[in-house]
Amino acid sequence: MILEKLLFVIHEKTNVSDIHIAVNAPVLLRSPNGYAPLDEEIVSDDDMNEFISNEAMAGKNWRSDLLSQGGKLDGAVDLTLSRIRYSIYETDGVLHNVNIVLRIIRSDIIPVDNPSSQNMLKEFALKGKGLIIITGPTGSGKTTTLSALIDRINSDRSCHIMTIEDPIEYVHKKKKAIISQREIGSNLDSFASGIEGAMRQRPDVIAVGELLDKDTVESLFRAADSGHMVLATTHGRSAKDVINRLLGFFNMDEREQRRQILASCLTSIVSQVLVPSLDKETWVLACEILVNTPGVRSMIASGNLNQLPAIMQQGRVDGMNLLSNDLLRLVRENKISLQQARMASYDDNI
Repeated sequence: MILEKLLFVIHEKTNVSDIHIAVNAPVLLRSPNGYAPLDEEIVSDDDMNEFISNEAMAGKNWRSDLLSQGGKLDGAVDLTLSRIRYSIYETDGVLHNVNIVLRIIRSDIIPVDNPSSQNMLKEFALKGKGLIIITGPTGSGKTTTLSALIDRINSDRSCHIMTIEDPIEYVHKKKKAIISQREIGSNLDSFASGIEGAMRQRPDVIAVGELLDKDTVESLFRAADSGHMVLATTHGRSAKDVINRLLGFFNMDEREQRRQILASCLTSIVSQVLVPSLDKETWVLACEILVNTPGVRSMIASGNLNQLPAIMQQGRVDGMNLLSNDLLRLVRENKISLQQARMASYDDNI
């Protein structure tokens, strides 16, 4: 029952990004207009067990695996026209009720529709080295932007691209580049070990799915400092937040050296959000872009980040843009509402 509904959504509901499934409730679909039930049919325990037990999903031992992994199971599975990322988790304390969140990853890589970000991605694809970080809240399209950048490099350059993901989401086909996609748990123990191994496996480009811990960030800095082109995603509201977050993994004695490495190796930070369109039929991408100009490099090296927004405001000729400016542009173009712009912005003055 659930699988049939999932296939229907993939084929017929192209503006749905996520599906939420819980026992004793209808299947809920997330679109730019929020969550709404697919129909009135209620999911039963048997429906849930049948779906999760499928060998393409978590398999027949999913209940014991869920228990051994602390009440959650994550993974990805291929279906027609799409790949599905799933997260199975327990709720309601001692009741141990099971919920599933499914993220639909369309098989065709979605081109970035924001002109500022689109132009920067074209420039990034031509670079041979440096650190590019894509940030934003959960569900802001970071993976899609990263995949669009990888696809652009794959189309333009004869090189070796290695991705380190948990799980593999977009599956890249060979164009001009060699593509090596490695998955945590299946091919690797951790992001950090994947990056360390990559430096011995001769990739030109290393793409890291998530920066979650000190070891991963340390390996990331080492790879960027050794002359690789390194792409990564992480959570953060702004370019300033990301810099503070990365350096915050290190104690005061370590931080100065890492600050200098970051100042030297950073190419750009792209901060993004997805905002419902004015008609709530589609998602609209808004971006903040920091480019590591000499002025930015000096600020990072000195630890004086308070003036970054001012430099970014003045750096449009270098391709920089503040998120608030991009949101206001979308309001002026009648693509999003002012209320949605205010909800998406970290700037209280918008």
